[in-house]
Amino acid sequence: MDRITKWIDERIDLLGIRQTLLDRKMPGGLTWWHTLGSATLAVFMVQAVTGTILAMYYAPSPDHAYDSIRYLEHSVASGAVLRGIHHWGASAMVVLVVAHAIRVFTMGAYKYPREINWLLGVALLGIVLGFGFTGYLLPWDQKAYWATQVGTNIAGTTPIVGAILVKLLRGGTQLGVATLSRFYALHVLLLPALLAGIALLHLTLVVRQGIAPRTGVLEKNAPPKTNNPEYHHYYREHYAASKGAGVRFWPDIVVKDAIIAMVIVILIFLFAAFVGAGLELPADPSDSSYVPRPEWYFLPFFQLLKLVPGSMESVVAVGVPGALGLALVLLPFYDRRSARSLGKRPVARFSLFFLLGSMALLLGAAIKEPKPTAVAPEVGRVLNSSERAGRALFERQQCGGCHVVAGKGGADRKGDAKNAPELTDVGLRHSSAWMHSFIEDPSRFHTGSKMPAFGPPVLSHQEIEELSRYLSSLRGKNWETAKEQFVDTFPEPAKPKEK
Repeated sequence: MDRITKWIDERIDLLGIRQTLLDRKMPGGLTWWHTLGSATLAVFMVQAVTGTILAMYYAPSPDHAYDSIRYLEHSVASGAVLRGIHHWGASAMVVLVVAHAIRVFTMGAYKYPREINWLLGVALLGIVLGFGFTGYLLPWDQKAYWATQVGTNIAGTTPIVGAILVKLLRGGTQLGVATLSRFYALHVLLLPALLAGIALLHLTLVVRQGIAPRTGVLEKNAPPKTNNPEYHHYYREHYAASKGAGVRFWPDIVVKDAIIAMVIVILIFLFAAFVGAGLELPADPSDSSYVPRPEWYFLPFFQLLKLVPGSMESVVAVGVPGALGLALVLLPFYDRRSARSLGKRPVARFSLFFLLGSMALLLGAAIKEPKPTAVAPEVGRVLNSSERAGRALFERQQCGGCHVVAGKGGADRKGDAKNAPELTDVGLRHSSAWMHSFIEDPSRFHTGSKMPAFGPPVLSHQEIEELSRYLSSLRGKNWETAKEQFVDTFPEPAKPKEK
């Protein structure tokens, strides 16, 4: 072994590599928060291993994607746990990358000489979020399909290039085979290669520049600006002094990194074993009534879009992430004060607390919002796909603003809304065909009706049929035993004009 080690050492300098990577001195006073970067790397390795195994069982086509996931979970030994590890590992990656960025921000570690490394970190954050977005579609269940539909629609609101972005992401105008193939290629080929390459460069700079020391080390008697020529000499002198009283990377720092990484991997496994990844019904492109909810780390943005008026939705959808990304990229170039402690940076402190507080409030509001249930309470049973589409249309057209259904709706409003008939048991009084005709043109049935006509082009015949089927399902509290007593009266057909 000595001869083999010597032979290899003469060619690749094992001793030099060891001294560079393991025997290097680190600044003193490093905390457990400094382990977040190593923990992120450990979780990425877990994701790479589990993702490779999952790819061996996955079939990236709409006809087989869902079935391949079900086969993995029900027929492959530990397949459900494996998929759960990959699912929860994605959440862990987001948490760790964001926490690592917050730690760097609060310590001012993005300042000289680490501006480039900060930019690489921002790129890694974007790639990790890209993993979450592209991984959505792969199970090809209801959540996957409709969440991706919403996500690509948001991309389509980008000024000038919106339509091009949608076509690039979907591979056409609709979600289908081309979309799934592109998302799969992005998720398992392009994004991993980008993440691995940028992470390697990021780590190389960390080794070359060293970990940023405690903030106080670089603040005493420091020049006011980091772009001051005197600051460069000041930094080198004080950073070298901090390493003189520091510790070695091996074993002092490595042991702490290993402990945190092990704890996080164990937590991921526990979530995978006891919670799982979940799988909804197969994707149904015709079921427009489905209400998608993205993964928790996209919920604050999703909730923000629900709070803004429709006319402002495209501005917020593109402007907020664009402005935030631009602010992160330009941060080390417009914040050149030598002060690094968060307590000495009031603007940075306010910005961080405002951003985190806003995201926490939006996330809490989204979580508290009742999730769509399979049983429609006003109907008393599970709706079929046509009825669900009609229910969604009823809500979209704000029909409840005038009509009361099961005690909710127009009864609480003022004015003409009170004159609109209650629809709680309308399915017992009128047939679906009658309601279809009435919705198209109410004035044919009641002269002077205040209800507007919803016939084409306002709504298509298909949409009116779905709406009328939902209305025919409304049968009141005693829906199980109630019997129809239709009072359908169709208007006389118009007489042909005499020539």
